Amino acid sequence: MAAEQQYAKAKISVWWDIENCRVPKGCEPHSIAQNIRSALVDMNYCGPVSIFAYGDTNRIPASVQQGLKSTGVDLNHVPAGVKDASNKKILVDMLFWALDNPAPCNYLLICGDRDFSNALHQLRMRKYNILLAQPQKASISLVAAAKCVWQWTSLLAGGRPLTNTDGSVDNSVHAPVSEPLLMPDNVLLEELVNHLHFEVEHMGLKLMSNIFSSFSLLTICISF
Repeated sequence: MAAEQQYAKAKISVWWDIENCRVPKGCEPHSIAQNIRSALVDMNYCGPVSIFAYGDTNRIPASVQQGLKSTGVDLNHVPAGVKDASNKKILVDMLFWALDNPAPCNYLLICGDRDFSNALHQLRMRKYNILLAQPQKASISLVAAAKCVWQWTSLLAGGRPLTNTDGSVDNSVHAPVSEPLLMPDNVLLEELVNHLHFEVEHMGLKLMSNIFSSFSLLTICISF
């Protein structure tokens, strides 16, 4: 489904779990960012694009890292050894991004993990547009939150979203899915606090002034 008018020129934030949606062998890393942008433009998403990738960079070849960074991908190192570390880091940063970028805006998640389902539904209820690129299989609830769904291997090549014509499911033609109840802001705040506790305990005390600044803003004037 092509972008609705209010989202066509809106900002696009791309959140990439690079450990579960890896750069395939033989793929040219310098071309990935441009291919993602081309795939979005092809669906009439023409706003400015920011791409954030998360994973243990010690497991990513230096040539791949260089190719991604040189084309504008913000590569975030998440140390191995902590369960779901990348997911929690992505969730924290996604929520903070929403604070600085009120709707209408677009989120493109490159992941298939159901851990993101609730957050995506909550963002969708607050008028953010949700896009998804999935590995071979993704959570049904995750797919249900998205307006448009790609296979990861198709998106990184600049391809089109899934459609019924190729035997896959296009979420834009799903039967209506019951919307989740909109999470009260105090509950959303509690979730963010829990993620921040994880951030401090496992990811290190970094940029704490920014965290506290955003936290204060969230407690005073959540408006999404």
